[in-house]
Amino acid sequence: MDTYQKIFEKILQEASEKAKNILSEEKIKDFLDSTASDFIYETIPEIADNIVSSLKERSDEQLKLVRDYQKGFINRNTERWERGFNALEILIIVCTEAGEEFNNTHREHAVQERNIQFDLVVRLHARACHISSEILWLLKGGFADAAHARWRALHEVAVTALFLLNHGNELSIRYYEHEAIESYKAMKQYNKYKSRLSIKEFSEKELIECKVARDKAINKYGQDFEGSYGWAADVLNNKRPNFSNLEEAVKLDHLRPYYKWASQNIHANVHGIRNKLGLAEAKEDVLLAGASNSGMTDPADLTVLSLSQISVGLLTIYSNMDSLITQYVIKELGSNIGELFLEIESQQPLR
Repeated sequence: MDTYQKIFEKILQEASEKAKNILSEEKIKDFLDSTASDFIYETIPEIADNIVSSLKERSDEQLKLVRDYQKGFINRNTERWERGFNALEILIIVCTEAGEEFNNTHREHAVQERNIQFDLVVRLHARACHISSEILWLLKGGFADAAHARWRALHEVAVTALFLLNHGNELSIRYYEHEAIESYKAMKQYNKYKSRLSIKEFSEKELIECKVARDKAINKYGQDFEGSYGWAADVLNNKRPNFSNLEEAVKLDHLRPYYKWASQNIHANVHGIRNKLGLAEAKEDVLLAGASNSGMTDPADLTVLSLSQISVGLLTIYSNMDSLITQYVIKELGSNIGELFLEIESQQPLR
């Protein structure tokens, strides 16, 4: 990070000197005849404009230095964690291809059966694979805390999919039709801030159409359907269910501490700004504002767990010999990835 700071300080100093040199005698006289604050407020925009111009003129040079530094870091980070990254990437590829093959094989049959559960879980699984790939890239880039935060989303997707799998097609239909509730809430919020956002509002006709769909869903399923997880209210026998209720229902509530931990990388609480995975090996208090080659183990291990859970769950919808074998392969591939990351973590990091 010192490299970035030195580049910026050099440009800032040159631009500031340039700005000072072009100040007219008249402005200097104005300074003597007026208060310092008036002079500063008049002069700052000119100095800032010169700094911006200098930064733009030197942007190619600056970006090359920064990107060369980033490439070097990524190479060192990848070299250190290569075995773990490779194992995680193989699992993601296998799960992604398994989902694609499963969808291609059973899609036509699912459509004939009007199996909404199949369609939704396939889509949730695709999203889980996508998030897992994002996590891998964040880890390779040295952003363990961001990867941990993305696991939070992966966990939500996996829990939701498993919850749908534990119930019949009726619940999946409720989940699908709950979009009318969320859409109406979103449209109202969108219009509320239209002026401050300088955006075009939804028309009254669009709002009415969405409200009609929302009211129809509430009339069909009851007032409890209006809540954020109202689609699950009936099966949970809970008027106001939340995500933790879904976790309990699929017996993944033991991951709640990890979920709360990952949330610290999203919310602006004190613990989140003082405790970082990227500083796991730091010997002193450091303000981490960029990449780090530490803290990869927990996000990677949790990603293996959640991706494996939703992938195996998907393959149970239509079970045959191929899907059973694939389930076993996924479990075996993920069985020792966490230990592999732990082993790498215990070794001296490359600098």
